[in-house]
Amino acid sequence: MPVAILMPALSPTMTEGNVAKWLKKVGEDIKPGDIIAEVETDKATMEVEAIDEGVLAKIIHDDGAENITVNSLIGVISIDGETDDDIEEFLKKNGKPQEKSKEIDETKEKKEVNEVNIDEATNTINNTNGKVEDANSVNEEFNNIEETYDQPTKVSISPLAKRIATLKNININKITGSGPRGRIVKKDLDSFLQLDNKQETIFFNKKERKEFQTSSKIPLTNMRKTIAARLQKSKQTVPHFYLKSKICAEEIIKARKIINSLDNNEKDKIKVSYNDIIIKAVASALKAVPAMNRTWNEDSVIEYSLVDISVAVATNDGLFTPVIRSACQKPIAEISFEMKEFIKKAKNNKLIPDDYSGGSFSISNLGMYNIHEFSAIINPPQSGILAVGEIFEELRMDNDKVLQKNMINLVLSVDHRVADGAIAAVFLDKVKFFLENPLGMLA
Repeated sequence: MPVAILMPALSPTMTEGNVAKWLKKVGEDIKPGDIIAEVETDKATMEVEAIDEGVLAKIIHDDGAENITVNSLIGVISIDGETDDDIEEFLKKNGKPQEKSKEIDETKEKKEVNEVNIDEATNTINNTNGKVEDANSVNEEFNNIEETYDQPTKVSISPLAKRIATLKNININKITGSGPRGRIVKKDLDSFLQLDNKQETIFFNKKERKEFQTSSKIPLTNMRKTIAARLQKSKQTVPHFYLKSKICAEEIIKARKIINSLDNNEKDKIKVSYNDIIIKAVASALKAVPAMNRTWNEDSVIEYSLVDISVAVATNDGLFTPVIRSACQKPIAEISFEMKEFIKKAKNNKLIPDDYSGGSFSISNLGMYNIHEFSAIINPPQSGILAVGEIFEELRMDNDKVLQKNMINLVLSVDHRVADGAIAAVFLDKVKFFLENPLGMLA
């Protein structure tokens, strides 16, 4: 019996996916463990692995197909001895929509146009009642009807192309089809999007054509839709409150130099970043203030014994939040190694759901982008998120002397359902303590 290749459910919240790319062609042999396709989820591009041996007999959804329901058929593997008839029978039983013949569709469409135009012509002639004086008007109207016949009343387009055009808001009247009898097919839409990605908005007046503005329409990816939905829900339903603090960064600058200068094998040496030290400090503070190491659960809050921290990672495709698990128990060097691996995987769209699910608290650091201070949106159901700015210089009093010090602004966003202001203030003070005394975290 043929084997179905289904759109996988790669996370509990995933309902649809896109076929990013087929890595096997129809007719190619497949062995268990072979990667046969790449599927785009709301967070990353995942690989689909074969678990059966056979031949790729059918591809239902081509490269770039979007919004395919989870567990629906995307391809078929045939086993030894199975014929094309077996595959077709399998497709019928598994609910593959049967496309009508292109020629039949176009013949029917043209026939409908002919019938409408002939009826209009007949009615026009009958209405003249044989009057010779109306002959010229009859001829004129009949010519108009012939012109209408020469210009199709509907655009001929394949079902797949029509679906893509609807999803991406493409004006099909601007596209010339390359299929049979000018029928628009998927490749025509691909060419249109490449050539017409930048659509010029032109304003005309009576005397001249004037180019005034240019714009680009960029379709939303599943990941961008998910980010938008989650953040909108967070701001609308989570009661945020914010606490601000400022820390002296002199000690973490020194600590980073000490850590990175330790005698290690240069080949395997991990260069610790400021962000790695901040992750460790936040994890230590959450361990010390367990009332902040919680998540919201509608009828309760859940408190955790270990600290799992989500860390925001920006890529060209969107924002990822991989989770450093048990961060309170890990040395800074191990945290640094994990973060570098996560960043590498995120930028190559190789994160799996387990990498970014869970976490009781988040960190968003925009210091490397020269951002002085900002407030971040909580990632539900987490208790809060710490926004970290750049290191900047400021004049400070120290032992009756005015000295120039390196400082960092911190802004803590808290879910008021999980924690009150006093608890959040104690937690932020602990973060400040660990960042201003970082060598104590090296033990």
